[in-house]
Amino acid sequence: MNNTLKKITPFLILSISSIIYAIFIVIKERNLGWGFFMVLTLIVGGIILFAIDFGLKKWLKNYKKIFLTQLALALLVILFYGYKFNRTKTLIIPTEFEKSYVTIIYGVENSKDLSISALTWNKKIEIPKSGILLTSSDFNENLRETDIKMNSGIYLNSDQTDKGFVRMTESEFESNGKNYKFRTWKIQDGFCCSFSTKEKENYKTELKNEFEKIKASR
Repeated sequence: MNNTLKKITPFLILSISSIIYAIFIVIKERNLGWGFFMVLTLIVGGIILFAIDFGLKKWLKNYKKIFLTQLALALLVILFYGYKFNRTKTLIIPTEFEKSYVTIIYGVENSKDLSISALTWNKKIEIPKSGILLTSSDFNENLRETDIKMNSGIYLNSDQTDKGFVRMTESEFESNGKNYKFRTWKIQDGFCCSFSTKEKENYKTELKNEFEKIKASR
């Protein structure tokens, strides 16, 4: 393999591509707006990749080692990104779901555990008709991303339905001397989804009342 080819490495390709794409965005978009931050990220990322590539070439010398090391680092970054940002819980609601909110209340004694561990990538969670799920799991036992789909298999926020959802609040309420943390997602037909601080506070009060009714009925 000649010296010219040995200079071509995965990080060098990514570095050059990142900077070229940033220049392309600047040329194409006259008014960058929020796109400025993307351009900045691409340029900074390109410079960092170039610096790492340069350092590895100085340190390892051997082209095969450099190439394999960069592939291994790229794979680790992809896996870390996927683990950090793509772990998803899917909330499954009845097809004829009539509630406007889906809520999970945590730390409720004598309730089912969600069974989410550090190794869990995806988890399906059945939501009752009431829209309120009680779990004994800790509030931090959670997956970052959330999907909601109906029993029919149709996902909300898709082109298969007019229903959409958005995470509304993460909060807590006090009941019988104990604080219970909860997460709530709002479901809405058509344009989705708007809510106010007042709506969040009103729902929090309603949720506490419903929670106490559910616990009393056990």
